[in-house]
Amino acid sequence: MKLNLLEPNAHYDMANGKPSSFVNDNDGSFLYRYNIEPEMGIKDGETQIGWKCREIRIWEKPTKAVLKKAIIRSVIDESKEFALLNDYNKHILEIKIDSDAVDAYKEFLQFTEDVDTMVSNEF
Repeated sequence: MKLNLLEPNAHYDMANGKPSSFVNDNDGSFLYRYNIEPEMGIKDGETQIGWKCREIRIWEKPTKAVLKKAIIRSVIDESKEFALLNDYNKHILEIKIDSDAVDAYKEFLQFTEDVDTMVSNEF
C-alpha cells in the first residue's frame, strides 16, 4: 500500500503537456492528481508518449483533510480499515496472535503518513 506504487488510473497524451495537480471542473467538482509521471512508449520504452497519474474527484473545496480522506478512501474503505485495526488489537491484546496483522497495520499507518506528507506539501 505504498503511495508511490499505486497503479495510475489516468493517462494523458502529450498534446496539452503535463497535467496540473488541481483542476476546478465545470460541474463544481475538483480533480486532484498525484504521482504524476512521464509515460514511456511501449515499443522502445524510451520515448515519452504522455503522462500517467492517480486521479480522484472531490465535491468539496480541497483542503488538507478533504484530500487526505479522499486519497485514503480511494485505496481502502472504512470496513477494511476497521478490520486492519481490529486484527491489530486482537494481536496486541493476545486474543488472536497474528504477527501479520501488526505488519499490515504498520503498512497502513505508513501509507497514511505518506499521504499526509504529500498533501501537506500541496498546501
